[in-house]
Amino acid sequence: MHQSTQMILKRAILIWLFVQFSVSFVLSAAADSSINIAIKEFPPFVFKERKGFCIDMARIICEKNNLSPQFVRYNSVQEVLTAVESGECHIGFSGITITAERERRVDFSQPFFDSGLAIAIRNEPSSGHTDTFITIMKVIGYSTILFFIGITGVAHLIWLIEKNDNNPKSFDTRYSLGIWEAYWWAVVTMTTVGYGDKCPQKLKGRIVASIWMLIGIVWFAGFTATLSSSLTVEKIDPGIIKGLADINDKYVAVIRGTTSEKYLRFHNAKMILADNLDDLIGNLKNLNADAIVYDAPALMYIAKNDSSVKVVGEMFDKQKYGVVFPQSGLEFYKELFNIAIIDMQQNGEYQRIYDKWF
Repeated sequence: MHQSTQMILKRAILIWLFVQFSVSFVLSAAADSSINIAIKEFPPFVFKERKGFCIDMARIICEKNNLSPQFVRYNSVQEVLTAVESGECHIGFSGITITAERERRVDFSQPFFDSGLAIAIRNEPSSGHTDTFITIMKVIGYSTILFFIGITGVAHLIWLIEKNDNNPKSFDTRYSLGIWEAYWWAVVTMTTVGYGDKCPQKLKGRIVASIWMLIGIVWFAGFTATLSSSLTVEKIDPGIIKGLADINDKYVAVIRGTTSEKYLRFHNAKMILADNLDDLIGNLKNLNADAIVYDAPALMYIAKNDSSVKVVGEMFDKQKYGVVFPQSGLEFYKELFNIAIIDMQQNGEYQRIYDKWF
């Protein structure tokens, strides 16, 4: 009985050693193997030259775990998901938004980036001071026309009432001289200067003068208010599209199969589907689209480096990016990347990479 117990114990130890060796061998083989990473162009996360925020993160994680990353570039998010789903690539690492629909097809790591959507428009060159000058001249022009119409009517009326050659404060009875004196009186009265060299002597004339002075006060107040409001609107108006509320009935380009397309279907915009980022920007610059909707970090990076593109409004439809994994079979890789992401966020490596690209 004692020998039987010893035999059982020995066999158990041998089995335990075999299991430990097998696990170590599998983990070692996995750690030393290359890993195919599906990516798509998505500045500043991924560039065609295989550099960017996600590329840097992937290289550091792989280096720490003795993995050799092989980056395989695709043209769309759908192609990246399909590559991971079919086993063509082990993972996808390209700033892909975590959604319930995608979670049904693949698995995601914990989020490594908080993002959202934004709107970009053409940054039309502004003439600056020229636009302001034109605005001022328009207001002055309209006001001047009204001023001359009013002053002409009042000058003729006061001349007809007050013309008298016997009173030096009245107006010359000759039209060619008296009317200019009446114009002069109308100007100084309207501006409340009132030199007193010419003034109405009759009751009718004084009534006209009183009304004209009140009109002058109202006219100058209205002129000042109109000019101020016009200059304010000219200064704060960044264009036709200033945010999400302004895209209704506008031509808006999005990339096919992205969260931008899905979100825009709930708005009354005329959607233009682009195949990739170059096509998206091309639609905007070639005047095919009034605006584009895409992930905010990418648009802000593009606008920073391309003065013809401008981001407007606030970020909306908040999103989170995650690393893509197949639903089963590579749990080891998923755990490895999850731990590495948390570690990078805690030890400052994540912030260093973030500062480099953003």
